[in-house]
Amino acid sequence: MLQPSSSGPAAPSLYDSKSRPLKMAMPLERRDAVRRDAIQRRIAAEFREMPGLVLSVAQASRLLGLDEPACQRILATLEHDGLLRRRPGGLYGCA
Repeated sequence: MLQPSSSGPAAPSLYDSKSRPLKMAMPLERRDAVRRDAIQRRIAAEFREMPGLVLSVAQASRLLGLDEPACQRILATLEHDGLLRRRPGGLYGCA
């Protein structure tokens, strides 16, 4: 689905992106530091690669294939670390 652009050809929609969701056989364990750190790095990279990306917890959860409570904890950690900023309405974006 292409959306019209006022400055030229149509730009692809975010809904057209073909991201790879994380495959998780089990829920993310808080004690699994190595796995949690790898997921945090991936989430931070997703936001860095798309500087205008702003997502709610539910949207980030679906995009990344994580359950919402785990996604909320990771986004809050990235906010605390200064990598993300929580905006009005609970949306997260680059700091």
